[in-house]
Amino acid sequence: MKKQIPTHIRCLLAVVMMFMALMIVSDRALASVEYLTDLDAFPIRTANTIYVDVQASTWKTRGRLLWDAPADIRAKLIAVGFEIVREKTQPHALTLTGSYDETRGRQFGINRYGTVLLGTFRIEHHEKGPLFEITIQERAALTPLGTLPYLDSLHNFLTNPYYHYLGEIIDGQVHRSQDAHRVFLKELRAKVARDVAPRVSDNPDWIPEGIHSMQQAHTLYEPVAARRTIGEFVQARDDSIVDLLPDLLNHPDVYVKVRSVQAFGDFGVMEALPLLRDLEKNAQEIEVRNAASATITRLTKTSP
Repeated sequence: MKKQIPTHIRCLLAVVMMFMALMIVSDRALASVEYLTDLDAFPIRTANTIYVDVQASTWKTRGRLLWDAPADIRAKLIAVGFEIVREKTQPHALTLTGSYDETRGRQFGINRYGTVLLGTFRIEHHEKGPLFEITIQERAALTPLGTLPYLDSLHNFLTNPYYHYLGEIIDGQVHRSQDAHRVFLKELRAKVARDVAPRVSDNPDWIPEGIHSMQQAHTLYEPVAARRTIGEFVQARDDSIVDLLPDLLNHPDVYVKVRSVQAFGDFGVMEALPLLRDLEKNAQEIEVRNAASATITRLTKTSP
């Protein structure tokens, strides 16, 4: 007679499997950039004023959002040097239109549902017309820690590199013809550079109090966004980040260092073996030493 697995063991196994699945996809940046004009339309260096018209909605019965998406987007734009125009009738070069929508996802339990977050942001120029559109989607997965699915979704959205660096992407594309990946490289490099000038948002003397508080959240999410940005390059098989990986080992967050070490293995960088062996022996953090050891094993097993 076949022995049945107790119900509580089956539930535990199911949760563990879902957790493993979450860990596998957690690096993926569910986003896309669609260009609506020829790339030779860029750069538009004088386009510094922008009007923001972003509508927000939620499926929750009270219709309340946990955060103010339009205000956060304005803060991101101000932080990179844009001048926000409050009234549509005021002269402005750019218009950001779009929506942030929270819709009900799949059911996790009695009266417990996931939440799908979808942000769509279109940039238009007053003369050239629509320029490009960024679409970002995140959804929650049940975790063993019992975190509310909505909070997981929101954390994923705020740390998605296409949202976390939204202001930088718009600034880079419009003013310097830099696509999202080039912007990501610039931001990652700036984080670990020792002689980088302070960001505008770091100056509390002239930034409005509300905006300054929002940028503190931006700083709080930076390590997770950095890890996910590395994962975005891995998923896209874009090896332009490989030259930056040694510098990212100076990042203040240990898990950004770990993800950088792992990325050497993701891209099969055999030339990194001496560096990895040195990290395996001498890195201060045990997490980095363990990651280096695992990546060495991965690279040497796959070598011809």
